Amino acid sequence: MAKRRGKRQQFTRQVRASIKVFLRGVEFATMKEICAYAVADNTLEGLSPVNRRAVAFTVMKAPVFHSFKTVNAVKCGASSTKRPLTLWKVNEGYEEFVPFKKD
Repeated sequence: MAKRRGKRQQFTRQVRASIKVFLRGVEFATMKEICAYAVADNTLEGLSPVNRRAVAFTVMKAPVFHSFKTVNAVKCGASSTKRPLTLWKVNEGYEEFVPFKKD
């Protein structure tokens, strides 16, 4: 007998679509900003804020999203170290795979 999909797996498409809407509005963002948006998104009612964050980390992959590093070093948080930031944007050329339903 087939296993049921876990709660996080059931919401991957909805979380991915929500993140796409956010990134199209701001062009590109850091992972911290993306996770903050996913946690605050009230359209994902079936997931707790902790699970929204976990799914957001899971779906942020190529080919749906592109990541790139900044050229200059930026101070990260309270630490005194400077390093390049990783920014994310939507790959507009990617088409979502929609599987055929079996009869």
